[in-house]
Amino acid sequence: MAVTMVHGRAVGWGGDRPARVRSTLVALVATVSLVSAACSSGDGGGDASSTADEDFTPVTFSSPWGDSTLEARPERIAAVGYKDTDIVASMGETPVIVPENTVKQETWTLDALSKDPAATFEYTENGMPPMEELAAADPDLIIASQLDLKDVYDQLSDIAPVIAAETQDDIVGNWQQTLINLGEALGEEERADEVVQQTEDAVVAVRKKHPEFAGKTVSLIQYFGLDEMRLLNPAGGDAAALFSEMGFDEDPETTELQGVQLGGERVDDLAADVVIVLDNSDGRIGELEDSAVFRSIPAVRDGHSLVITNNAFTEGNDPSFEANGKHYEGNLAWAVAYPGPLWTQWAVETLTPLLADTAR
Repeated sequence: MAVTMVHGRAVGWGGDRPARVRSTLVALVATVSLVSAACSSGDGGGDASSTADEDFTPVTFSSPWGDSTLEARPERIAAVGYKDTDIVASMGETPVIVPENTVKQETWTLDALSKDPAATFEYTENGMPPMEELAAADPDLIIASQLDLKDVYDQLSDIAPVIAAETQDDIVGNWQQTLINLGEALGEEERADEVVQQTEDAVVAVRKKHPEFAGKTVSLIQYFGLDEMRLLNPAGGDAAALFSEMGFDEDPETTELQGVQLGGERVDDLAADVVIVLDNSDGRIGELEDSAVFRSIPAVRDGHSLVITNNAFTEGNDPSFEANGKHYEGNLAWAVAYPGPLWTQWAVETLTPLLADTAR
């Protein structure tokens, strides 16, 4: 079980907790919205806002690159990391600016927002947000999880207080820590705990329903072509933790593949008992399926592989996918690669039947 201590509390995939009956995501979002509306000072007039600020206890957020102190409840939150819009949405808030990838990929998250974000941005060549565009959005809090901010943290913190990874290890995953920190920023710690718990319960329920997953490893492969592949669930990251909590075994030897781009000659490095290929290649999947190295992987040879064709990378950025000859709505590839709380709940519900057929 992956567990992180956040401000004195254990946060992580709670495999030992009893599973409760899962509410629907619609009910979760509705409840979150009501709680946030009741707590928000943004629409309550000057007196309410003043009272909220007077009652707010400043919060300091630590990171490997520095600390940021939030002096008042945020009203304009910038979501900078891949999962951060999903995290903000799970608390019933709407960011003022989000990555353009979010608009193209995260339709489920966008549906959970009460309104559209005011602005979007494209990542720069170094994978960071453009500072001028971010500053123009005038945020009073920046969520920048799972990004190595060593070169830009000071610039970000000059714009607004920053919630970032608390440790170097958190750069590769730990959406729970980010959510708990956001809960503190909003003065809604209990609500953040509820969202974490509800998400964990949804995943634990899968493990209990599918004991056949136990003892098997799984590889989640991002595929753009034989010359551009990488493992999306190396040990230690959020995707690995997700599959582990669903019942699969985590392979500690995959840690060394974190962020490594592989060519076709090394595809067997991605072998596991179950192989899932997230096909983002827009028509090049045949190159992989015809590869002798790929076909020699026991899981592929024995029918324990699954290709999820992601239509978000086709013309028109259609948020849907194909698997086992059927068409499905939603971007499952993105959801399992970058799981946040809302995405996780949708992804396990959507992916589990496909996994059960593949891992049989």
